[in-house]
Amino acid sequence: MSDVHSATKSEQYKNEVFILLDKAKELFPLSEDLLRDLQMEIEDMTMLFDEQSMFKSVPNIIKILIRDYDVSAKDYLRGMELEKDDIELLSEFGQYTIEALIVHVLGMLFNPLENYSIIRVASLVERLEYSVRIQALLLKSRRCKKPFSMVKDEVEKVKFSGKERKRSKLVIMYPFGSGLVQFMEERGLITLTSDLIGTVRVQKKKGAYFLPSNLFALCNFDISLLPIKLNLPMVCPPLDWKSASQHGQEPRTLSDLSGGYLSGPTGEIYDRYRLLSTGDIYNFYIDIGRDNNYMYLCSVMNKLQRQPFQINSDWLKYIQINEDLFVEYGYLMPKFLSSMNIKNVSFLLREFYMKDEVINKICSFNELLQTLNKSIQRARYEQLIIKLAIAYEGYKFYLPAFLDFRGRIYRSGVLHFHERDLARSLIVFADCNSMESRKKDNVIAAAAFHYKPFKSVNNALLWYYENKLQIESNSLLFTLEAKRNFQFIANQIGIFTGKWNCLPIIQDASASAYQIMSYFLLDESLAKRTNLIPSPDGEMQDVYSFLLEELKEFMKAELANNLSTIVCDIIDRKIVKGIFMPIIYGKTLMSTANDLKVHLSHFITHKECYEIASVCFKFWRTKYQGIPCLIRLIRHIGWIVSARNSPVFYRVPFFTTVQDYMIMEPINIWVYDRLHKKRRRVTLRVSSSKRDRRKTEISTFVNFIHQKDAHIAMCVVEQMLSIGAPIYTVHDNFISTAQYSDLIPSIYSNVICNMDPPLSVINEFIYMNVIKPFVKGNSNKSSMARKEISKEMLHYYLKANVPENISKKMMATWEERISGILTSYDNYTRIVCGDLKSPNPMDLWIAHEKKWEKFKLKLRSGGKGIPNYCVHY
Repeated sequence: MSDVHSATKSEQYKNEVFILLDKAKELFPLSEDLLRDLQMEIEDMTMLFDEQSMFKSVPNIIKILIRDYDVSAKDYLRGMELEKDDIELLSEFGQYTIEALIVHVLGMLFNPLENYSIIRVASLVERLEYSVRIQALLLKSRRCKKPFSMVKDEVEKVKFSGKERKRSKLVIMYPFGSGLVQFMEERGLITLTSDLIGTVRVQKKKGAYFLPSNLFALCNFDISLLPIKLNLPMVCPPLDWKSASQHGQEPRTLSDLSGGYLSGPTGEIYDRYRLLSTGDIYNFYIDIGRDNNYMYLCSVMNKLQRQPFQINSDWLKYIQINEDLFVEYGYLMPKFLSSMNIKNVSFLLREFYMKDEVINKICSFNELLQTLNKSIQRARYEQLIIKLAIAYEGYKFYLPAFLDFRGRIYRSGVLHFHERDLARSLIVFADCNSMESRKKDNVIAAAAFHYKPFKSVNNALLWYYENKLQIESNSLLFTLEAKRNFQFIANQIGIFTGKWNCLPIIQDASASAYQIMSYFLLDESLAKRTNLIPSPDGEMQDVYSFLLEELKEFMKAELANNLSTIVCDIIDRKIVKGIFMPIIYGKTLMSTANDLKVHLSHFITHKECYEIASVCFKFWRTKYQGIPCLIRLIRHIGWIVSARNSPVFYRVPFFTTVQDYMIMEPINIWVYDRLHKKRRRVTLRVSSSKRDRRKTEISTFVNFIHQKDAHIAMCVVEQMLSIGAPIYTVHDNFISTAQYSDLIPSIYSNVICNMDPPLSVINEFIYMNVIKPFVKGNSNKSSMARKEISKEMLHYYLKANVPENISKKMMATWEERISGILTSYDNYTRIVCGDLKSPNPMDLWIAHEKKWEKFKLKLRSGGKGIPNYCVHY
C-alpha cells in the first residue's frame, strides 16, 4: 500500500477500499456497529453511482466528455427528437450527471480484470438506455421522498420501455442509448468500427451463408482508468432475507423479498443485488406464494450467508514471501504485467516483431498480441485477488447468497468459492472448533485429490504418504503437475502447520445430472456408474469411462475398420464427456460434429466427423433408450405449453419455477458516424409478446434437471445447517470442514431417498402444465400424481391444449407432438413400473412403488461397510 501516494488518481480511487480496510485494522477488535459502518463505506465506494466521486476519480475521461464551449450530454439529448415524457425525464438530472453516468456504465461493461477495449454497440446502447431511465426514476423518488417500495413497479417497467414503444418512424427507439453513443463518438471517447476479422459464417439452407455485420465501439482511452465496480465480501453479516411486501401481504416471488447487502438499490444495483439473480424477472422467476414457502427459503439462505470466512493468513504470507519463485515456476504472472497499458505496449511489440525474422515466421503478430493480452489479463486478476486477500486478512467476512430462477445458489464478486483456483485457496472457514486427529486424513485425502484423481480415498492416502518427503522438500517443484496447484499447496501448509481444522474440503456430486436420471429411470446400473449405489469393490466409478469403452466397441461394429481404428486410438474421456454431458441438455448432432472437428480434423475429414457424431447419437439411442425417452417426454410437454401460449411450471417442495421464453425480435436503430460521415445501423434484440416454442422445447429438460439438482443441494445444505456444520455450496459442489465432510455423501443419498417416487414427479409436471389449465373446480392433484395417467385421459387433455383456428400444417405438427408424448409416456411407465399389462392404473402404481422401494434400499444399504462416493473429492 506504500506506493499508493505516488499512484495516479484513478489508481488511488481503486485502492481506496483496500486503504479503508487496512486503516480499520488499527482499531481491532471492531464492534458490530463499527463493522456495519465500515461495510456501508465499502458499498458506497464499490456499488453505488456517485456523481462527485466520479469527477474526482476519473478526471481524464471526464475531460474528454466535458468541454468548455460544447453542450453537455443532457443538452445534447434535448436537441434530439424526443417524446414529451422523455424530455421530462431528463429534467431530473444535473447539468453533468449523465457524463458521470456514462463513465459508470463503461466501468460496469468493461471488466477491470480483462484487457479488451471493444464492445458491441448494441450492448452499449441497451445499458445506457436502461441506466439513464432507471437513474432518473430513482432521482425522482428521492426528490418526491417516496419509499423504494412505491417505485419498484416503475423500476421494473423500465426494462420494457424499448419493446413497448411504437414501431413508427416518428418514434426513436432507444433514444437515450443511441443518442449517448453518438455523443461519445463525437467527443472522441469511442470510435465506431465494423470488425469482420475472424467472423464465423452463418450457414443458411441449401449451402448459402452470410457474414453477420456487427458494429463495435472501440475505446480511445486506457480502460484501466475506469472505476472498478465489484461485489466484495461483507465485513458484517448480510441482512436477512425477509418479506418486503406491503400491507401484510405475503410475498409471491423472490422480488418481493429484501436482504443481502446493506445498501438500498440504486441504479443498476437494483438488478445486481437481489435474491433472484435472473435478469428478466417477469419471464423467469420463482413462485413462493403458498403455505409460507418463502419462510423456509429465507431460513436456508439466511443461515447459509451468515457462515463466516477468513483469509488463510499462513498461505497468503507464503505467497508474498515466495512471489519470485511462484513467477519463476509459472504459477503466477510477473507483477509488472498488471500495470501495463496494452494500447501503448502493442506499438512496441509490433516494432520488435517486425525486426525479429525468427519470431515472425513462427507466429503472426495477432497471435503474439493475443498472448500478451491474456498474460496481462491473468496478471491483473492475480494481483487483484492478492490485494483483496491482504485487505480482508484479519477480518471475518461473509458472502451474500443469491438464486437463479431454478433455485441454484450463487455468490457475487471475485473472492469466493465460485472463482478460480487462486481465490479458492485463500479462503478458509472461520470460528472452527478443534477436531479429533483422525479427521486429519480427510484433509490429506482432499489435498491428494487436488493433485490428481484417484479410485478411492485409501489410494489417495497411500499416494500421499509415499510422496510425503518429496512434497515437504520442495512443494513448489512437486506441485507443477497438480490439477489445482494453489489449493494443493495451501492444504499442505495447513497440514504442516497443524492448522487444518478450518481448511475447506471440497466435494462434488458424481455426474449429478446422470444421478438424477438414474433416479427418474430407477436405473440401478446408471446409479452404480455414478456412485449413487456404492460399488462392491469400494472404488469410485466414472460414468464417462464406461461410456468411452462402450462407445469404442459400438464404433468398431458401426464404422469401417480403418476409420474406427483411427478414432478409437484418439478418442478419450475428455472428448466423450464433451459429447455426452451436454447431449442430455439438448446438444445437437451438428454441434457435436463441429466439436469433433476441433479434436479430430487433423486425422479425418469434416464429413467423417459428422459420421462419427451420427454414430455417437445412434449409440446413445440404442444403448441408453430410457434417457432419450424421458428427454423427449419433458421437451415435448414444454413445446405443447409454449405453443398453447403459456409459461412452463416446475414444482419442488417449497417453490415453483416459472419459465417463459419469448421470441427475441430484431430492432434496428441508427447512429451517425462522424468520422466516416454516414449512418450506422445497430441491431438490438428485444423480447416480443410471442412465445419461443423452439427455445422452450430445448430448455425445458435442462431447467427441469437443474431445478431438481438445486433442490437436492438446498436440502443437503438445510440438513448440514441443522447439525451446526459449516457449509458452502457451488451448484452440486459441497464445501465443509474435515469434521463434517464425511457426512455429506450419506446426507446426499438420504435426500434422494426422501424424494417422491419418480413417476409422481413426472405426473405432477404433466398435471401442472397440460391438465390443470383445463380442470374445472378443485381437482385432487395428489391422487392423479400417484397413479399412471391413462392413455385416454392424457390424449384428451393434450387435445384440449390445441388452439382453435390453426392451419392444417400446424395441426399436423400438434398431432406429431401429441403422439410423441403418448408414446414417450407409455415407454417411460414401462421402464419405471415394469412391463405389467393391467387395465387398472393402480396396479401399475403399486408396481412402481415396489420398484422405487427396491431402488431406495440399494441406495441406503448398498454402502454398508463400503465407502460412499456419490459425493466425493
